[in-house]
Amino acid sequence: MGGSYSGAAIRRSIIQYTGGRLLNALAAFLIFVWIARQLPEQQYANYIAAFALLEIGLILSGFGMEWVTAVFVPQAKLKAAGNVLNKFVWQCVAVQATTLLIGACVLFILAPWLNDWFRVGNATGAFRVYAVVMFVEGVGRVFRDQLLSCLLLQAAAQMSQMVRNITMLIFAFWVFQNDEWRTAEGLGFAELCASTGSLLIAAVFLYRHLAACRNDPASEPGWRLPRWAEMFRAGRNAWLSNLANLSWGGQMVILLVTRLIGSEATAPLGFSRNLAEQVRKFMPMDFLLGIIRTLLIARFSQDGNLRKLEARAGLVFKANILFLLPLLVLVIVRGEEICSLLSGGRYAAAHWFLVGWLSVLVVWAHHRLTDVLAHALGRSGLTSRASILLTVTPLLLFVVAEAQHWVLLFLVLVTAEIAYSYMVLVWLKTPQWRYHLHWVSLAKFSLAALLTSGIVAAIPERGGIVATLFAAGVSFVVMWAGVLLLQAWSPEEEAMLPEKIRRWPMIRRRK
Repeated sequence: MGGSYSGAAIRRSIIQYTGGRLLNALAAFLIFVWIARQLPEQQYANYIAAFALLEIGLILSGFGMEWVTAVFVPQAKLKAAGNVLNKFVWQCVAVQATTLLIGACVLFILAPWLNDWFRVGNATGAFRVYAVVMFVEGVGRVFRDQLLSCLLLQAAAQMSQMVRNITMLIFAFWVFQNDEWRTAEGLGFAELCASTGSLLIAAVFLYRHLAACRNDPASEPGWRLPRWAEMFRAGRNAWLSNLANLSWGGQMVILLVTRLIGSEATAPLGFSRNLAEQVRKFMPMDFLLGIIRTLLIARFSQDGNLRKLEARAGLVFKANILFLLPLLVLVIVRGEEICSLLSGGRYAAAHWFLVGWLSVLVVWAHHRLTDVLAHALGRSGLTSRASILLTVTPLLLFVVAEAQHWVLLFLVLVTAEIAYSYMVLVWLKTPQWRYHLHWVSLAKFSLAALLTSGIVAAIPERGGIVATLFAAGVSFVVMWAGVLLLQAWSPEEEAMLPEKIRRWPMIRRRK
């Protein structure tokens, strides 16, 4: 089964994944805009709180199993017999379904207490509906985002996600036609229907694939999966890291502000965070996570070359900031106009909140890559150690949120993300190798961003979607042109580029 992760298979999977993910991200963006425009402000604040609890519940109930599947499913596919792969995959499903069910029951039972503690307006019903959604959507993500992606069944994964988004659009539109259902609870029922359809589609595709390869022989007959105790140890490290990261994550910030200040701050802060989440879905580190994580781990498993692993990681990080910086420039210059346009005039004040969330995403991209490197090298315990050392972050967030010092709040978040990556990468070093961030390249990116901001600021503000799209186009073109002219990559990263790209005059001018 070694051909499953060949260059041709990777390229085919990237095409399928990119096409499907692009359509799904656009559909998710339409859903986001529709919800922000249709839900009353108090109900929108309830929805933000309920969805934050759902995301927190998924992390608490995951026990780091997403990294167990990411690391060991590709290895089993490459080396083990088909019946071994089948057994292992369904065991992963059973373990995670059980923990998700327990977590959903706990959230359902605690819903009235959480409603009172967060001082939201009668959100108990919404919290309970989203507890059910948490179980169904959680199991759906196990099939869709973990197993189908690790097996490079990207067409199936994206089809499952598209079923969810289309169903969500239809139900949300239908539910919101009735004023009595224009609530967070009504939206939760739409989410439940959408997640159920997606789960069923993903389960059918996974079952068919595993049945087809059940009798495949092992490419390495002597290879064995590690014991579950060892795999759980790797998952435990990831889970502890996730728990600590959760304490300064966006979900916790939303709930903290809800508790301290109320819905008047939760709605615009939540709107900007949700908009940043839509941006995150298009980031290469998230948009292509299933491909990137599988590719980095599978290729390192084959060649064991630390320098190549570092160069590939560097290229992925630069791809992320090449996407993010033009948007960050655009939001700094025209953020109020963008927020007003997307929210129907409701949340124009979310401008600088959005700048803060996007700034966090820039360093978060490297955080995600740091996790991949640690797990690829079999040293996942370093991620939990770094995260535990940063558990002082929530106390700082509490102090600045209570005082409503928003600039300091985002500064704390950015600093925590930088400190996390720095600690893990320093601890990963060996006598023969140490990860190096190419600072000259990053300086060139910053210079290109400054040039872009000046040009975008010079464009006359006429308002409307056409003018905003034009400014966005200018921001991307100028940023990308600047990066090419400045050649913002290292020689090692250039060597990892496909040969056709290396032949471009602006790429090979260094030689």
